[in-house]
Amino acid sequence: MNRVFYIFRHGETDWNRERRCQGHTNTCLNEKGKQQAFELAQKMQDYPIDIIVSSDLERALSTGALVAEKKGISLLVDSRLREMSYGEAEGMLYDEAVALYGAELWKKLQCFKQDNDHVGFPGGETRKIARERFHAALIELIESTNYQSIGISTHGGALRNILHSFLPEDHLMLPIPNCVVYKCDYLSDQKIFLVDPKPL
Repeated sequence: MNRVFYIFRHGETDWNRERRCQGHTNTCLNEKGKQQAFELAQKMQDYPIDIIVSSDLERALSTGALVAEKKGISLLVDSRLREMSYGEAEGMLYDEAVALYGAELWKKLQCFKQDNDHVGFPGGETRKIARERFHAALIELIESTNYQSIGISTHGGALRNILHSFLPEDHLMLPIPNCVVYKCDYLSDQKIFLVDPKPL
């Protein structure tokens, strides 16, 4: 059976606004983020979604819960949908992290080619490790449930990481603003994911 995933990013946090590395740090939505999540929930009324599956971090969980409540569907929680861990860089401003760990590392984190799969901040995850756990969560949903249309509430880096793994290496970087939604189809006969590179 083919599946459809609607994968979306959480609403804004204060750390988003301040341009801080969040990773596994459990930040909450700010007032703007709560409004964004509310508007997302209204927008997603038009999508035929059977269930919402969310990262366990509060910013994604509260966003996903609002969408699920508005649609009257169940919410599942899966920690594998978390943001990539940024280790020692968590809590730092982006500029601070670049200054401390080097512009080259930051540049590689923004370039989704296999050569950069090993890149990560000290004490954190590599992009490959973070992507593989996210991918495993999707595969488990495909293999162990009958949900045909699934909403995924996650994080900016995690969203970009998984979607780019289904796109050509030289594809332009996808824009990932707060509460953006991307549609991703899974074709069961070919066992492949197809991403619509235009946000909904």
